[in-house]
Amino acid sequence: MPSDEPLERRARKTSPAVFRETSLSPDDPELSALLRGWDWVARSLLFRGVGPSTRVRLNDSRRIVGELLRVLGGQEGGEGTAPERLVRAAVQGGRVQAVASVFLCPRATFVELLASAPWNLLGPGDPTDPRTVRGAGLALLRDASALARASGGHGRVALQAENPRSLAYYERLGFARIRPSDGPLGLVPRGGTGWSPPVLRLARGEPGPQERSSPWLVLDPERLAATAAIRVAGPPAASRRQAAV
Repeated sequence: MPSDEPLERRARKTSPAVFRETSLSPDDPELSALLRGWDWVARSLLFRGVGPSTRVRLNDSRRIVGELLRVLGGQEGGEGTAPERLVRAAVQGGRVQAVASVFLCPRATFVELLASAPWNLLGPGDPTDPRTVRGAGLALLRDASALARASGGHGRVALQAENPRSLAYYERLGFARIRPSDGPLGLVPRGGTGWSPPVLRLARGEPGPQERSSPWLVLDPERLAATAAIRVAGPPAASRRQAAV
């Protein structure tokens, strides 16, 4: 979910915020209260009036926060199993700026849901908010990569893009659609009764309409590094000779 996308344009003018990533207890009442507070703020911003693109982001955020509340409260299954779910938070200035539920899988950290505080979704022309910082969602993606590196997942991060807006954002960060050769069963957590049907279809190379509209993605630092090396070195000598003919 592109929770910090509208603030990326400010990166050229301001210094990046420094975040502290920490774990929160999934069943902590204060976490639920925090998320409900975010939903209240999002509704108040919508009522006050924001730009059309911000309205879309805030409604996306409300949907994600609501799903996260249901998952943490046990009203919705989500991915994986509750005992294996971790909740990570990006904290800046003593305030939680983004929250993500994640799973440590054999080959990656899987980001189940990621929500940024609603004041971080404000764009140019919207009412200003002194709590706004940029990069909280990105900080948690980097944190997920660090967790994967520490647990043997080589820094890989997997997730499902909810809509075309989030897909475009993640692709700009280097995420690519998961292929059967990526080993999807090692990138996505196993639930209480096994992997979900969409993940099994993905592993067979038979994605359905749901997987095509909300694709499963992976960020693989090793693959990105190899691609960058190829770009720097140029095409193989044989290809260069062929191009010269």
